[in-house]
Amino acid sequence: MATRKFIRSDIGELVEYPVPGIETAIRTLRPAVTHYDFAGRGFVEFESSDGSEPPTIEEINEEMEREVEIYNYYLYERNREKYYPKIGDQLDMIYHDIDKWRETIKEIKEKYPKPSYMINN
Repeated sequence: MATRKFIRSDIGELVEYPVPGIETAIRTLRPAVTHYDFAGRGFVEFESSDGSEPPTIEEINEEMEREVEIYNYYLYERNREKYYPKIGDQLDMIYHDIDKWRETIKEIKEKYPKPSYMINN
């Protein structure tokens, strides 16, 4: 299952969230799945270690919508990641000119803010 991970600076904890997709949805809905073949609008094959039935198309669609909502929630994190200087460059900036480093990070955070319903920047 595809996921993204990052450390949220405001809480100092690792956050992991799903990358939306049919495989992620299937593996989230049926964690015991060992093999499947999904074609078009249904399963051609489905095997799981616990004998569970395959999820329905409706369940998959609902799970994918949930995953997209979570993925969109963390858009700010993916945007910031693209524009933050590499950690080595940041350390060099801090050593030579901490004010320049602060301004660089502040500009990126302001350009890609956390959603308003999240506490702290």
